[in-house]
Amino acid sequence: MPIVTHVHGMRGVGDESDGYPEAWFLPNAIDIPAEYAAEGTWYNFFRSKAQAKGVTWSKGSATFIYPNQQRASTVWYHDHALGMTRLNVYAGPAGFYLIRGGPDDIVYDRGFGRRAVLPGPAPQRGDPPGLAYSEIPIAIQDRSFNRDGSLFYPDSRKFFDGIVKHYIPDGPFPPIWNPEFFGDVIVVNGRTWPYLNVEPRRYRLRLLNGCQSRFLILRFDNSRVKIWKIGNEGGFLKQQVNVSNLTMSPAERADLIVDFSEVIGETVRLLNTGPDAPFGGPIGGPVPANIKADPMTTGQVMQFRVSAQPVADPTTPPVRLVLPTIRPLPRPVRTRQLALLESVAPGFTETDSGEAPVEALLGTVEPGTLRPMELMWGDPVTENPKPGDTEIWEFYNFTGDAHPMHVHEVLFQVINREGLIIEEDDSGMPTGAKLAGKPRPPERTELGFKDTVIALPGEVTRIVAKFDNSGQFVWHCHIVEHEDNEMMRPYRIGPVQPGQPMPNHMATVASPTVAARRLAIRRPNRR
Repeated sequence: MPIVTHVHGMRGVGDESDGYPEAWFLPNAIDIPAEYAAEGTWYNFFRSKAQAKGVTWSKGSATFIYPNQQRASTVWYHDHALGMTRLNVYAGPAGFYLIRGGPDDIVYDRGFGRRAVLPGPAPQRGDPPGLAYSEIPIAIQDRSFNRDGSLFYPDSRKFFDGIVKHYIPDGPFPPIWNPEFFGDVIVVNGRTWPYLNVEPRRYRLRLLNGCQSRFLILRFDNSRVKIWKIGNEGGFLKQQVNVSNLTMSPAERADLIVDFSEVIGETVRLLNTGPDAPFGGPIGGPVPANIKADPMTTGQVMQFRVSAQPVADPTTPPVRLVLPTIRPLPRPVRTRQLALLESVAPGFTETDSGEAPVEALLGTVEPGTLRPMELMWGDPVTENPKPGDTEIWEFYNFTGDAHPMHVHEVLFQVINREGLIIEEDDSGMPTGAKLAGKPRPPERTELGFKDTVIALPGEVTRIVAKFDNSGQFVWHCHIVEHEDNEMMRPYRIGPVQPGQPMPNHMATVASPTVAARRLAIRRPNRR
């Protein structure tokens, strides 16, 4: 099984340690057939870079180095093998990686002018049995199971929309790729629909949406449970935000303070009203009733069973918290306009026919007309910041769905979102776009540093980031079924590296239109 680990949200890591998708490797096993490749095309190049830094990789392994010098934050790790991410992550290799300490981990109490007390302790290695925690990482995933308890994942495209013919090579449809996967069971920290015994006090919950494709809209079934969001992927927010529901795309994290003091002796449930289907927005708003999660299954996440015994709470009330300062990034030196696309083609079920998704894609847009131009994973690099440059990246979403866009190596700030009028020809193909309306500022829950942002359909989403560390990285949609079928692109900070693999991604295209293909596909609307 190919594997290469990516620590998602790690800033300033060397490219040899970032989990580049073509740097996968097989285990050092004796039963691998001789005709099988044991490593991906970038493995040996990165092994040489690691060796130059004094790190030796043994056969069937890799040793990665993480600087841990960014803002204190909720980071996580998962597999990133090319074309295998959806399967490997589904099988289990994912977990939390919490970064603590430094000046951006100090929170003050406005009422007393001293350091605030946040809920704790958190789980630590070597803790004695029975220790009570009040800072708790919570990974939410959706899964499906066979009758014997083993994991179910579809092995045919027929599962998603019934397409049964014109599979590759006789047609355009990948026979085993499903455009999205929505499990029918919610799993929290590896357990199905669990419960947690808590006291009637404040807790700090570090949430991760670890689902394959599912956007979560989380809320408690009792309004007397109070929630404050204090942080996201890049650490603490600019200011704490009192929320009643929380929208989280796949790979997003949320650092919450949850107060159970007003539900003493009760059992409350964390619910999900996000859809059992592709998400189209809005962020934090209501979802149409006909596509909400099944209230008996995927609409339920977990229980919190609150004890009936009152307890003292030494933590600082959230309204008094003064969070660390969010420092602005340097002035941007350029803006890049990028396209989010989806290819569709005539598809055939056993009884019917119609258009169906073939692959998800990224690309660029032509300046002025905003005409989308598709690019494949193997096309030359088109995004090539210089070390030290700050850039604005604009994600133009020409599809019918929202996409969680993740940029490796950097933490960014959300600038705004703006509506688009998609222009199409008579056959429904997108020929360009025009900006519509006024730019909409980020949500209050986004005012900080992030590594994943929701790009809504029919909008442009703008972010700004500073690119410091030279190397080869990727940007992609974090619906893992999308990134495994072309919705991922390489990008490079700085010059081509001597000895890097050729020809894949070696060249840099100065003008995106030189290598990009005309988008000869329809704009889908599958919601």
